[in-house]
Amino acid sequence: MRNSNSYKAKIKQFNNVKELLTIFDSFNNYAQKLESSYQQLQCRVKEIDREMAYTNECLNKKVQELDNLTRFLNSILGSMHSSVVAVDTGGKIVTFNNVAEETLNVAAGDVLGKDIRSALGHIGGFVDLLLESMSKRENIDNVKRMIEADDGKIRRIESCISVLKDESGTITGVVEIFQDLSEICELKGRLNSANDLVTVGTMAASIAHEIRNPLNGIEGFACLLERELEGDSLRLVKHIIKGTKNINKIVTDLLFLARPIKLNLMKYELSKIIDKALLFAYQELDQKGSRGIQIEKDYDCCDDFVLCDPDRLQQAFLNIMLNAIQSMPEGGQIKIFTRKSDTNDIPKIQIGFVDTGNGINDSTIEKIFEPFFTTKDDGTGLGLAIVRKIIELHEGRINIVSEHEKGTTILVNLPTSQYATLNASNETSHLSHVMV
Repeated sequence: MRNSNSYKAKIKQFNNVKELLTIFDSFNNYAQKLESSYQQLQCRVKEIDREMAYTNECLNKKVQELDNLTRFLNSILGSMHSSVVAVDTGGKIVTFNNVAEETLNVAAGDVLGKDIRSALGHIGGFVDLLLESMSKRENIDNVKRMIEADDGKIRRIESCISVLKDESGTITGVVEIFQDLSEICELKGRLNSANDLVTVGTMAASIAHEIRNPLNGIEGFACLLERELEGDSLRLVKHIIKGTKNINKIVTDLLFLARPIKLNLMKYELSKIIDKALLFAYQELDQKGSRGIQIEKDYDCCDDFVLCDPDRLQQAFLNIMLNAIQSMPEGGQIKIFTRKSDTNDIPKIQIGFVDTGNGINDSTIEKIFEPFFTTKDDGTGLGLAIVRKIIELHEGRINIVSEHEKGTTILVNLPTSQYATLNASNETSHLSHVMV
């Protein structure tokens, strides 16, 4: 019995060992499989790493190509002589090149990514055309218009607006390409004026003496009759004398426009020239009984010496003031100011004449300096033409900003005496001593 139990115990022990060996064998098989899977996984990881490295390399190349393309496109936009402004379908500005910055006087960083209405809505006359193209989803070609830039300057631009589409034909926004024609228009106007002056000069030179000789005779005889007549006859003779004086003035103005003018140059204070012109303006107000017009002065230049012909500048300033007075038949205000101004790195003094009169519409303002163009019933159309010639003889520039029925601002920019001396001395043969 004891042997039998001992045998059974050995059998059981043997079976346990056998079972344990089976388990070890199974464990070894699983370990081998796990090692094989681990090796396969390592190979796959290395393969994935190679694929990712290749993908990253391709991606970096694409990014580099895109970066180069973006730089190239930005270089094109920056090198263009035209302004470019593009917006997406939501109205946000996505492109704003440096020429647009200069034309509109707005920094790209201040408007990119912003809604065009809030970013550029303060620039008068600019946003409406873009919004019209967006709403109608139509291109707009070669539209000329006037806008008021952020610096307050009026600019004449020509615009083309195109609707942007992707490869599938879906509209993604609109782009406006526009050019600043202000300088071209100014040069064209000056060229036309020069041509007009040549015509006027030819005519004036040929008929001036033929008109003046009999005119002086008529005025002389009328003055003799004035001494002997009275009543209605005397009144008629005075009309004759007044008429001959007016004709004589027109002939004088024509000759001034037509012939070369030699300026009597000297250093003189602008404020004193303006004050002298104001004396005659006040006389005009007294003669017409225009008590409802107030004149305000604001001289902001301590050193306002310019190299000039004081009499000629006084004539120009007086003509500007008289035009301002005539534009306010119901009364108003004229403000005259001086201030320093730097344009093209050249120190200048700016003289402004601001009135609250009837103003000038856009179609008229383009012709305002042309000889014989006038909106007055009794005007000759020579006053402002003479003003511009006087200012340009002094190497200055004159500009007009006006709003119909709200008033007009005339700005005159003259070089300071230091700069003007360098140029004017070469163009005139007579230079007076400095006036203290």
